[in-house]
Amino acid sequence: MHSYIQLLSTPTADTAGTALVLDVGLKRYMFGNIHEGLQRVCIQRSSRLAKTSEIFISGKTEWKNLGGIFGVILSIADATASAVQSATENIKAKNKAEESPKQSNAKSAKQAKQEAERARIFMEAGVDPEKVIQKSGKDNDPQSLRPTLTIHGGQNLTHTIATGRRFIFRKGMSVEVNELAETDEHASIDTGRDPDWTDDCIQVWKLPIEPSFEADTSTKSPESSRKRSFDEFVGVDASLPGNAEALISHPVTDSAPSMTDDELRRSVVSAMFGSTWRLDALFETPLKDVKLPAQLWTKNPETKKLERYHLPNDASKPDINVLVRKPWPGALVDELPPAKPSRIAMSYIVRHYPQRGKFLPAKAQALKVHPIIFSALQNGTTVKSQNGTTVTPEMVMEPSRTGGGFAVVDLPSVEYLHSLLRRPEWQDSRIMDGLQAMVWNLGHGVSRDQALHAFIQQHNTLKHIVAAPDVSPNYIALDSSAALIIRLNQVDSQRYPIPIHSNVSPLLPPLHKPSEEQSGGYLVAMRDYHLQLEAKLEEREAATKEPFLNTRRVLELASKEVLELAQDVKSKIASADAADESTNRSFPGQDAEIICLGTGSSAPSKYRNVSATLLRVPGCGSYLFDCGEGTLGQLRRLYTPAELEKVLRDLKMIWISHMHADHHLGTTSVVKAWYEVNFGPAERSRHIDDGDSEEDLIKILQHEKRLFVFAGHQMIHWLEEYSFVEDFGYSKLIAVETIPRKSLPDANFSYMQWKNVALGLGRPIDIAVRQATGLTNIVTCYVDHCRDAQAISVTFPSGFKFSYSGDCRPSSRFVQIGKGSTVLVHEATFDDAMQADADAKKHSTMSEAIGVALAMGAKSLLLTHFSQRYQKIPELATLSRDRVKFIEPRASVNGVREMDVLDDPEVINQDVQLNGQPVQEEAPSFPEVETSDTTPYVSGALPVPEPGRRQDLKIAIAFDLLRIRVGDIAHLEKFVPVFQRLFEISEEEGKLNTASQPDDVVQSKREGQKQKRKELRRQNSQTKQAKLDIVTEAAPLEAAGSESGNPNNARGRAAEHDEQHEGATKAWPAGEAVTTDRIRSRSPKLDHAEAL
Repeated sequence: MHSYIQLLSTPTADTAGTALVLDVGLKRYMFGNIHEGLQRVCIQRSSRLAKTSEIFISGKTEWKNLGGIFGVILSIADATASAVQSATENIKAKNKAEESPKQSNAKSAKQAKQEAERARIFMEAGVDPEKVIQKSGKDNDPQSLRPTLTIHGGQNLTHTIATGRRFIFRKGMSVEVNELAETDEHASIDTGRDPDWTDDCIQVWKLPIEPSFEADTSTKSPESSRKRSFDEFVGVDASLPGNAEALISHPVTDSAPSMTDDELRRSVVSAMFGSTWRLDALFETPLKDVKLPAQLWTKNPETKKLERYHLPNDASKPDINVLVRKPWPGALVDELPPAKPSRIAMSYIVRHYPQRGKFLPAKAQALKVHPIIFSALQNGTTVKSQNGTTVTPEMVMEPSRTGGGFAVVDLPSVEYLHSLLRRPEWQDSRIMDGLQAMVWNLGHGVSRDQALHAFIQQHNTLKHIVAAPDVSPNYIALDSSAALIIRLNQVDSQRYPIPIHSNVSPLLPPLHKPSEEQSGGYLVAMRDYHLQLEAKLEEREAATKEPFLNTRRVLELASKEVLELAQDVKSKIASADAADESTNRSFPGQDAEIICLGTGSSAPSKYRNVSATLLRVPGCGSYLFDCGEGTLGQLRRLYTPAELEKVLRDLKMIWISHMHADHHLGTTSVVKAWYEVNFGPAERSRHIDDGDSEEDLIKILQHEKRLFVFAGHQMIHWLEEYSFVEDFGYSKLIAVETIPRKSLPDANFSYMQWKNVALGLGRPIDIAVRQATGLTNIVTCYVDHCRDAQAISVTFPSGFKFSYSGDCRPSSRFVQIGKGSTVLVHEATFDDAMQADADAKKHSTMSEAIGVALAMGAKSLLLTHFSQRYQKIPELATLSRDRVKFIEPRASVNGVREMDVLDDPEVINQDVQLNGQPVQEEAPSFPEVETSDTTPYVSGALPVPEPGRRQDLKIAIAFDLLRIRVGDIAHLEKFVPVFQRLFEISEEEGKLNTASQPDDVVQSKREGQKQKRKELRRQNSQTKQAKLDIVTEAAPLEAAGSESGNPNNARGRAAEHDEQHEGATKAWPAGEAVTTDRIRSRSPKLDHAEAL
């Protein structure tokens, strides 16, 4: 067996910890910190996740060590889905073929004869055939292919994963959590103890380490063992028939089940990933038993089509049956039982099994052993030869070898070191024999401790690999993104700074130095470091990758043409600035700065991180709009430590638009960084009773700095639930729930709530809120995307108004609250050629975003949140402000579709089912929102601005780490042609992907690309006229149909994979789309691939 470990990450600004994978061929195991950004690192390093079946999280159970677990789970689930589907289809085809009676009868006689002969030989050799004949290992049951991911870690791991029940949902892969039990806190102190976990390949010993100064090590929650009724945590009456049906993992009978807190948490995790629930499965239920609000349907007895049912105006419930969705199991659990923070840090020792020696067939043949019996000897069975002599495995095999292994040791601080050194495992030969390496993941200062030096010297036969913030260099971990930003910096250095990094390790502590002559030593951990464990211990570097991004090569690859174009634009901007100064043109907020920390959608890619936008307003503070995973890492790449400290001290507010994972999973890290800058290390007391009255809030804001988090109810609840795991600063937050009106929005009022205190920035209590936030007004509105999705508009004392869309379809509500905005930041997930995808996935196209800005009367528009399929700048050259359409939001009123009463797990385009069976009629679009507002307000197209106003709008495209003054957005728009040409050249020569590769590899790729371009030009010249003839002669189609709904359409197939990891899809340039659509609409015979 061959196996090796590979380091995926070490401590850098992008990656907060150390992660590695153990590859044994058919399986992969992940060890270490599952930190924020690990999902993106795996994409960058092309690390396969499909074979990963076990994750062992080291260190303490805190966000720093497991903030990336949700993204990694989704990556593994998506990577295995297609493989499982393909294998399932193969098994079904095989089973169908085996059911053929003719083939079965023909094979049965021959197989029976072969099996009888085989059994006779085994019996003569004294071997039971049933114990030796190995099965193929392939199961013909498709259900057996369902993968299972097991996550191992310390206490509170299950609680942490269960907090994601409202925004994480996957089917087709089960997830199990193997959490350290309270009885295993100290583990066994006896030597020779058995491993804590095993499978066919490895054995794992868990090493829970506690800080030595702690007197009370109990982490048991005072209520953890109490039996509870399921109804205590379920937000519905579990006794109702419809809801009982929804409790998939825990069916409710007349007597509600009782379970411990841990059992409840495990059931939630099981429902998150092992459920058979469908988004659009409808079930018939008596109306009186439906918990409102809910979306209701009935089936028209005449047309047999589904129709929306509306309750009578008097809110009575007639005695009828209606069709409702089956509640998603995760949404049923209203709140989790409280947990208690644990200070235990997990480490692991991993060992392979003893390896049998090599089988020597020549010796077996010399001893007259029948070849068919060789497998029995290899499996350790004693047999008889053909002449009757006894043959043992030792007679025909080389001596066995001790299985190799390694240890992953995680020490958050020096307080954990002495507890680790006293562990009995280090003196246990059963565990230590064969151990080859130790990977150390150390906190600040631990690497300088003399006790650690002595331990490494004592075990100098091992290879010691050390990763620590004060040892590991802050190299760039995300090469593609950094290379892109460096290229943008060459075009516009004022707005695209080079990411802060260092390829030099800080001063190394005086540890044992590495030596080629010795097998042990001290090595600084580096990404892509390989260590071969089986069959021979050896280091193996990645063959085609350098350890660091070659920034020099990136700079050298700059096109002279692009640099000249950029210089021309800079000269024009300088002239325009001089003209502006002469006329003294100014407006409120022109010195405010917008920093784009993440401009991609759905999931992080090599080139774009997920959503986060920072607004810095001089004299007021800093404001963060959405906070996707990796936001803190982006801040650390953009600012020096001193500058970042100032940004965090000035941070007044975090706004979360909705509860999709790509918009909020970085919040915990940012809040904790803010807390440590303003208050020092996190307090050990998680909750401080601040009271719940207006007077209490005023007193808090007058005497202490606080950070406001404005969001919907689910986000506020998630922060509170996770705060039971660690004190990340929750005690210093003012978590405000925003509750927009569902009727006509008021541009000057928005209802909000802190605990039981109503806020609206229009009441006396709001004076303190204004002073604390630096704002004069905050208004939010519902938008059409998912449940509780909202857009926001904030106004500053100077009159500067900033509006942020989040994810949504075009919204006239948003236009209403954002009227007269200085800046609008609006999502533009799709280009205009993908209108059907924008409709289906409830996003906006670029033209629609421009239409909103024009209707709003915004001075400037910054487009962001691009689909990860776009690896280059979206096309703006083909857009004309005069041709922008003001599209009415479909099936909406007040610009917003009715909010889904269920938690939206991002399951889209599911087939509608009735009582579990598919129906032919597609469920109609949701109707207009019923409102209690007496003011009539009819939804319509967005208002069309005056033609002159269209030309005044300044439009800019956002990339990650863009820093732009509001007054300079007009300048950034001028760089669009330069950016377009930059990416055209980069794609032609593949330059963005060569900066991490040796020169000879780059040269080889260039030569291959030249040959491909020559061949492509030759083919184009031959087929160009043929395609024109086809377009000219072909009859026009009657209807083009929907691209996204047609699986045979090339663009439709690409749309099915939209918003997945970069690299899984291809870019669709808008310029090509126009030509392709024209050809497709006129030529029914032209192959789609040929057209593209």
